[in-house]
Amino acid sequence: MNVRFLGDAFDHWKGSLFDSLRAARVLRDFAVDPIASDMKSWKPEEFTLYARLLRINRAQLIRHRVTLQNRVGYFAEISHAGDLFLDPDTGVATGRVKEPRRFVNPSEIRQLLDASANRLLIIYQAVRARRVPDRVDEVLRILRGQIGAFNWCSYESGTVAMLFLARTRARTTQVARHFEKILGRHASGRIRRSTSRA
Repeated sequence: MNVRFLGDAFDHWKGSLFDSLRAARVLRDFAVDPIASDMKSWKPEEFTLYARLLRINRAQLIRHRVTLQNRVGYFAEISHAGDLFLDPDTGVATGRVKEPRRFVNPSEIRQLLDASANRLLIIYQAVRARRVPDRVDEVLRILRGQIGAFNWCSYESGTVAMLFLARTRARTTQVARHFEKILGRHASGRIRRSTSRA
């Protein structure tokens, strides 16, 4: 998340998704890490606004002393064991990237999934110059090769996706069914999920 984009339409979309999941009791002990690529630019009022847009309490935001320049230290500071949303500027890195602070790496995803056996890990994924399902499939292919078995579902739109990952199938199935029930026949092309253990 970059403070320049704070308050855009996608923040409202994220908040709507989380509010819906919370109301349905799908989320458990939920916390958010903004993955702030420009942490030094964030003032207290930005954190307050971000929490408000995501429809969470500010106390649910994970705060860091270490910046993303020290990635090992940054991710080591995440001690929260419940469900977790990561909000990188761009999404999951699937190869070499010019600006690493704008992404989350497969090794970091593995670390966070392994830290809590029943965790639901949620990741924002932006997409440019290609079809969203193709980008999501690429991310999933890279993750399968680097983090071992996991289950997934996604909520996809024209330019972004929300990825839901878990080691246990029940967690992602619950998310997919929740949104499929809400969207009905409109879920096709929006909600996708693993059909076999990945």
